Amino acid sequence: MGETAALVYRSPLCEALVELFEASWRQATPVFGSEAQETEEQPDLSETDRALLDLLHAGLKDKSVARQPGLSERTLRRRITDLTPRLGATSRFQAGAQAVRRGWL
Repeated sequence: MGETAALVYRSPLCEALVELFEASWRQATPVFGSEAQETEEQPDLSETDRALLDLLHAGLKDKSVARQPGLSERTLRRRITDLTPRLGATSRFQAGAQAVRRGWL
């Protein structure tokens, strides 16, 4: 197989894309590696919240997550809404991943 190379000249578009990448990289959260195993002080998490985060990290849908601890879907969504910002997450899955990274699970 032959080798391929691309030559990219400096342009405003290229510089904007590099800046976008750098901004995203600064906000990124490590998934693997030594930093991913940091343990941070655990907030007041109930066993139910801990179980919810574990199920969210597994990627289960609301109905399945709510069924495990016997919650209504509305109560589940309210608890997720409370937990997500505490973890600095922007999605349900990210909340579960952040909880693992921080050693809460």
